Amino acid sequence: MKKVIINADDFGYSPAVNAGIIKAHQDGILTSTTLMANMPGCDEAIALAQDHPNLGVGAHLVLTCGYAMTNGTTITSDNHFYSLAAYREKRASMDDEEIFKEWCFQLDYLLDKGVSLTHIDSHHHLHTFSENLNITKRLAERYKLPFRNAYQLEENVFLPYQIGATGFQDLTNYPNIRDLSQSFESNKSGCLQEVELVLQAIEENAITELMVHPAYVDEILYFNSSFNIARVKEVSLLCDPDIEQLFKENHIQLYHYGDANI
Repeated sequence: MKKVIINADDFGYSPAVNAGIIKAHQDGILTSTTLMANMPGCDEAIALAQDHPNLGVGAHLVLTCGYAMTNGTTITSDNHFYSLAAYREKRASMDDEEIFKEWCFQLDYLLDKGVSLTHIDSHHHLHTFSENLNITKRLAERYKLPFRNAYQLEENVFLPYQIGATGFQDLTNYPNIRDLSQSFESNKSGCLQEVELVLQAIEENAITELMVHPAYVDEILYFNSSFNIARVKEVSLLCDPDIEQLFKENHIQLYHYGDANI
């Protein structure tokens, strides 16, 4: 049996992103998501999570999108986080304690709002960057939660609360799925073939996370992210009955990070 977590990034980004994620969970195969505490749709996402208790909800730590929740002076410009490119340029001058404080604030905000966090990951995978590994370790120890094991994270730092999720793949970043000249329905066979190749590569008796980004589009997403319209196709894919059947044919059991029997 192949054990798989299907996790949607960016819960809380905006109301339309929230709607796409909930649609993919309620009517599709999505099992898990991670919530951005600093974005406009956060409080709505928290309420939606409470209405859908079978959806595992983690924290999507942010340092390269939206506004800071603390007053760190080296990690923002006018309280707005730097872009990923600017972050790379400025990271050497950033204060590690300000990053740690900001990420703790984001986690505490979600916990104080009653979110039962299942795990932690980060926007643009910043928790896996070498310069942030010590911060990641401190957070794991403080909050006693597993982190997404992306890009050999567990090979680079010891984290005490991991669940043994050794696999990590992007389920939808492939040409047919990303092709916006055709709908999912009009090129379903091509999209299904790409998904099946991912599923066939998953190891037996291992836990694998498949990352996805389902969303609908509103002005917040459209004008603030270059990755916008393509997300709508992911909603259609994750909700299609043939996708569910494909997972069954590949002997995949679905979980989220908080499942006790994973």
